[in-house]
Amino acid sequence: MSEPLTQAQDHDRRIGRLEGMAEQSVEQDRQTNTRLDHIERSISEVRKEIAALTRWLVGMQIATLLALGTLILSRLP
Repeated sequence: MSEPLTQAQDHDRRIGRLEGMAEQSVEQDRQTNTRLDHIERSISEVRKEIAALTRWLVGMQIATLLALGTLILSRLP
């Protein structure tokens, strides 16, 4: 059988365990921050793409309205 731990040994064991948990927490925070940075960059890229598509869509609508207006005006007597 193993000998019972002294109070100092138990204290050291607990401190070591807490240090390990703290290191894991720090690593998880780093990973979370990396993921959040990636998500923020992705959102920024999507916003830029949406802005370009919105401009294209508005341009197409204006071109369609002009073409339709021209067609209507050319058919008037």
